[in-house]
Amino acid sequence: MFEELLKGPQRVVAVGDIMVAPSTMTEAVRGSKVDVGDVTELSWVPKDTDEFAERQLNIEHNGPEAEPYADGLDEAIADADVLITHFSPVPASLIAHAPNLKLIATCRGGMEHIDVDAATKQGIPVINVIRNAVPVAEFAVGLIIAATRDIAISHHSLMQGVWEKRFSNSDIVTTLDQLTCGLVGVGNVGIELAWRLRALGMKVIAWDPWADRSRLEKAGLGDMELVDDPDVLLKGADVVSLHLRLTEQNAGMADASFFAKMKPTSYFINTARGGLVDYDDLAKALSDKTIAGAALDVFDSEPLSPSSPLLGLDNVTMTPHIAGQTVDAIPRSPFMLFDAVDHIIDTGDVTRIVNAKALGL
Repeated sequence: MFEELLKGPQRVVAVGDIMVAPSTMTEAVRGSKVDVGDVTELSWVPKDTDEFAERQLNIEHNGPEAEPYADGLDEAIADADVLITHFSPVPASLIAHAPNLKLIATCRGGMEHIDVDAATKQGIPVINVIRNAVPVAEFAVGLIIAATRDIAISHHSLMQGVWEKRFSNSDIVTTLDQLTCGLVGVGNVGIELAWRLRALGMKVIAWDPWADRSRLEKAGLGDMELVDDPDVLLKGADVVSLHLRLTEQNAGMADASFFAKMKPTSYFINTARGGLVDYDDLAKALSDKTIAGAALDVFDSEPLSPSSPLLGLDNVTMTPHIAGQTVDAIPRSPFMLFDAVDHIIDTGDVTRIVNAKALGL
C-alpha cells in the first residue's frame, strides 16, 4: 500500500493552524521518502489560542463533525493523494469526497478530529505521531512532586506574604520511594512516566486492558505489575495518574465513586483529557478530604471558569494545559510524523498506522 506513495508525484494537502504551520508540513513531507508533487497549503483558523482551545475541547468531546474544517479543503481534497492535518477536522463527509486519497497523516496522537472508521471503509491508512509523550511525562513527574511536597501551594502562600510551614497534607508528607503510583493507562505517556518514576525509586503499578506486554518489555518495564481490576489500583495507589484517551465509554470515569475508592492519603493527577473527570465530584472529594490532594493540567472546560469550585481549595495544584508545550514538541511535529512514514516505508512496521488491524496490514 505504501509503495504507491513512491510511484509518481503525489498531490499533497497540508492543513496547518496557529500551532503548526502548513509551511512546516510542506517542508517535512518534501524531506521524506514520499514522492511529492504539488502541495496545497491551507489553514484552519481559530483567531487565537483561547479559541483554539475551545474548538479543541469541542472536537475532543464531540468528534470531527463538531467544528468546521479548513476553508478550501472541500476543493483541495477532490484530487489529493495525501492529507496532512494538525487539528483541522476530517469528518466522514470530507473523506467521501476524496477518491484518490492514499494517506491521512496527523501531527498529534489524539484521533478525535478524524473519522478513522470512515477512512478505514475507504481503505485509507491513518497515521498519527506521539509528539509530546516525553514532555507530558516529565510534566506529570513535576505535578506529582508538587502535589505530594506542597511546592506550588507553598509558593503561592509565600507570594501572598505568608510564611506557611504546615499544609493540609503535612502529616503524611514523605518521599517518592515510600509511595506507589497507579497509572490508569500505560500507553506512550504512561510508559515514559513509569520508567522516570521508577528511576526515582517509586513503585509503579498500572491498569490498562489494552496494554501491550511486549512493548512494556522493550521499554524495560516487563516486570511492572499490571492489575486486572481498576479498583485494585485505586485502593492500592498513593498517587493515581490518568493516561487514557477520551472515549464515550470512559467519559467522566473519575467520579465520586472513583475517588471514594482511593486512599484518603492519596493524590489524583490528570495530564490526559479533561473529559475523563467529573470536576464537581473531584472538587467535593478534595473539599471533604476524601483524597489528600490533586494536580491538574486539563479541564472539562477551558479556560477554567473563575467560578470553578477548584479555585477555592488549598489542596490542589493547577496549570493551564501546558504539559505538552515545549519549543519543539508541537511546532516541529510534522518532521516526527514523516519520520514515522519513512519508517513504515523502510521497515513495513505498521505500529503508527492507527487503523492497521482494520485494514488487514
